[in-house]
Amino acid sequence: MIKFMHCADLHLDSPFSLDDPHKAEQRRAELRGAFASMMLFAKTEGVDLMLMAGDLFDSDYAGRDTAALMAREFASNPKCKFIIAPGNHDPYTPDSIWARYQFPEHVYIFDTDKLSYFSFDDIGVDVYGYAFTGPSMQHNPFAGKRPRNPQRINLLCAHGDLGEPTSPYCPIALDDVQKSGFDYIALGHIHNTTGIERAGNTYYGYSGCLEGRDFGETGHKGAVYVKLDKTESGEVHAEIRGLRFSKRRYEIIRLNVTGCTSESEIVSRIQKTMVEKGYGADTALRCILEGELPPSLDFSERRLANSVQGLFSLEIIDNTMPMANAEMLAQDPTIRGAVYNALLPQMQGGTPEERETAARALRLIFDALAGRPFGDDAQ
Repeated sequence: MIKFMHCADLHLDSPFSLDDPHKAEQRRAELRGAFASMMLFAKTEGVDLMLMAGDLFDSDYAGRDTAALMAREFASNPKCKFIIAPGNHDPYTPDSIWARYQFPEHVYIFDTDKLSYFSFDDIGVDVYGYAFTGPSMQHNPFAGKRPRNPQRINLLCAHGDLGEPTSPYCPIALDDVQKSGFDYIALGHIHNTTGIERAGNTYYGYSGCLEGRDFGETGHKGAVYVKLDKTESGEVHAEIRGLRFSKRRYEIIRLNVTGCTSESEIVSRIQKTMVEKGYGADTALRCILEGELPPSLDFSERRLANSVQGLFSLEIIDNTMPMANAEMLAQDPTIRGAVYNALLPQMQGGTPEERETAARALRLIFDALAGRPFGDDAQ
């Protein structure tokens, strides 16, 4: 039996999407902390191999300090073999960190876009892989290829786009996986993982990223820990665990606030939902408000976000409709009724963007008619 870890898409030093630049910088430090935690786990568990399937950093942002950080962590665990398959964000080029920096001897880096392998006789394992040598790759290097020695444990460490035949990032067909003959295929490129699956005798899948960087990467993040055994007859058995290493998580909720008549009531609904879902100081939350609110409600997204406590950060998106007392407004002979009737078709039948714009316009006009400050300008 061998023990290995599968990770990818660390994107060390890449920017984080947050309105607060101080918190964005904090997130970059936390990403490095998550990397260190993963490496400590590998050392503590006595992991034989770590398969790192690309995009460990972004070439546009990484410098020698990033390489030094990785080298220190690798050096701290000399009993583990680190296998790296550079991806589209950190391709192997003559001037890349992979080519220029001197990593420890137990770090193995694929340097060609053709399928190759590293053989580890002490544990009976061959690890196959390839490298992006530029920002794109139009072919799948392991399509139609099989391991040289089926009796050994054969792993593949690869960056690519599974199930996307026109992808410029190494398109991989499921048929390529099923016919590959590998025992485990460790993929990188997709940041939101659905877990490890099995096709025939091959386990395969994405580990996901180590830390979410924006609201497109929601939920807890981490790596995959595998204990794998192969019988003399070629049967493969694996115990697979997804491990969380992320310090924070991005989450998105859609919250219906129909019936609220004040900002304090909206705050109460948000905080109740936070408790129900277990969101706290580890959570960067985007809350999309929906439903119908009185047009007269003095509403500020900024003030509302500042009123909610207990989160790492909160972003409010107002998609509500100022539709309370609709019948009365529709028959109002004043300018309020005229504005309401003019914007009603967009609020009811427009695109989401048109509905949002029309609703916001109606609220701002009603604020102006009532002599209130405009929206987020109200303090």
